[in-house]
Amino acid sequence: MIALATMTVVYVVLWQTAIEQKKADLVHIAQSQARLIEAIARFDMRHNRIDWETPIGERGPTSLLSQRAGADTFSQIVDAHKHYKGFGLTGEIVIAGIEDSQIRFLLRHGSQIFSESKSIPFDAKLAEPMRRALSNLSGTMVGLDYDGTEVLAAYEPVDVLNLGIVAKINFLEVKQPFIKAGAITLAITLGIILLGGLFFRFLASPIAQQIIDSENKFKNLVENISEWIWEINLAGDILYSSPQTKKILGFTINTYPGTQLFQFINPPEKPKAVASFKLCIINKQPLIALKCSFIHKSGQLVHIELNADPIFDENNSVIGFRGVGHDISERVAKDDQLRLYQETLELRVRERTEELEQINTEMRNFAYIISHDLRSPLVSITGFIGELKEDIELIRKYSENHDNSSELTEALNERIPESLYFINSATEKMNHLIQSILMLSRAGRREFHFEPVNLAEIVKNTLDSFAYQIDHFNVSVKVGDLPTLITDQLAMEQIIANLLGNALKYLSSERNGVITIFTEDSGQQSIIHIQDNGRGISATDLPHIFELFKRVGKQDVSGDGMGLTYVQTLVRRLGGKISCTSTLEQGSQFSFSMFNQAEVAKK
Repeated sequence: MIALATMTVVYVVLWQTAIEQKKADLVHIAQSQARLIEAIARFDMRHNRIDWETPIGERGPTSLLSQRAGADTFSQIVDAHKHYKGFGLTGEIVIAGIEDSQIRFLLRHGSQIFSESKSIPFDAKLAEPMRRALSNLSGTMVGLDYDGTEVLAAYEPVDVLNLGIVAKINFLEVKQPFIKAGAITLAITLGIILLGGLFFRFLASPIAQQIIDSENKFKNLVENISEWIWEINLAGDILYSSPQTKKILGFTINTYPGTQLFQFINPPEKPKAVASFKLCIINKQPLIALKCSFIHKSGQLVHIELNADPIFDENNSVIGFRGVGHDISERVAKDDQLRLYQETLELRVRERTEELEQINTEMRNFAYIISHDLRSPLVSITGFIGELKEDIELIRKYSENHDNSSELTEALNERIPESLYFINSATEKMNHLIQSILMLSRAGRREFHFEPVNLAEIVKNTLDSFAYQIDHFNVSVKVGDLPTLITDQLAMEQIIANLLGNALKYLSSERNGVITIFTEDSGQQSIIHIQDNGRGISATDLPHIFELFKRVGKQDVSGDGMGLTYVQTLVRRLGGKISCTSTLEQGSQFSFSMFNQAEVAKK
């Protein structure tokens, strides 16, 4: 009797312990599933802009369940449950919502969706656990399921989607081991002590194994989600981190004591992240779309968007956060690339606009030159032709009356030769101007032939052609390292010859000449500099040096004002720019950029 009484007490204690443990397991399953669904739903709501017809937090018999609400979330949940077989023989998870005062069941374990629209009235006596969950209650109970089966169930509301989730197991399955154990106890009273140990093992082991299997299954469910699932305490220590960090960050975050979430964030962004979490703690609100840069194992930055819900204790105080991390590096890279393209495009548009304005100005100047400089010789020719007509008329009259021989002699010996001289000079000037314009025009139309051009060799050959002037004026020429470019050789020879020729023409008589030639290389283009210590150009004349037929400074050197205009035309046609900096009586530096066509072709 004593042994039987003892076993009865033990039996009752074990029964109560098992029931409480089973309740705790079901509560853990229901709550963990509810929180996980909420986190995924919030993420989907922000990124997929689902039409949420039921306001967050609203729940009751009049609530509507949108057919579109949570579609993305449910697709993930269904996919995650495909290989989940439940727990025990009858244990399962059920998700339901409210529609037209009906409890509508949406999903069961094992990814089974009700083949027909399964629903029962909200005020029916069946599905009591789900009715409580949909009434925004949480807890455990023994009651009737939707099919009238008595079940031990844990119920929990699912916010955001306004659903309820129930983790349940048939109460008969819970009682069955104890019924069997009681029968064995009554049948084998004499061996009760021995059987007690076996009974304990028989009772505890399956339940413990079920709990372990259930935890492993839900752990696999969380770890197989593509997002990074994490949990931290109030101090920021990581309590849980899913293995997705191996894929996202290149390493697995271990939950050792003192390992903090913030230590993996890019240091300059850490204060912003800490401040965001503190604000959520103060306001007891979720963390929404916090964008941070985490440091990858390789040292590169990985852009992650963090979303989390606060964890509360029994006093409604925040004790930590449980959330999801989404890798947005690809999106950030595309945004940065788009912004760079926009900035580059704006810069190129400004540059092209400036070039067009400059070309328009040059065209206006060119039109002025055509109308003015070519008109001037024509006026001279017209005037002297008039004088010739007068002299010819004088000769004609003389031939008629033979008087005034002195005027005839003056006309034949002075005025007519003078008129012919000026007419010839004006004609030659006009011809020279026309030839210069034709040469400039041909430079704008000539087809370039791009080939490897040794700039050092071109400079050497050009200097050799100026050897007499260099020796005569005792000029020192310094040549730096010059590259080989893919460009038009003839155009490059003409550019170098014009610039070096000008440098030698306009040396100062007060000092020995020094000419320096060097380049700067930036990969796609080279900038060639030709520097001298000659006369220099005044600040007033400097803006006009590239104008057609424009000559500045002291006019003691022959020239037609075409050289620099011709050089500018060639440089522009090769895709470059030319500029000049100068100080009067100190010297000048001409610089022109030249694209390396081989490097440009690689881009």
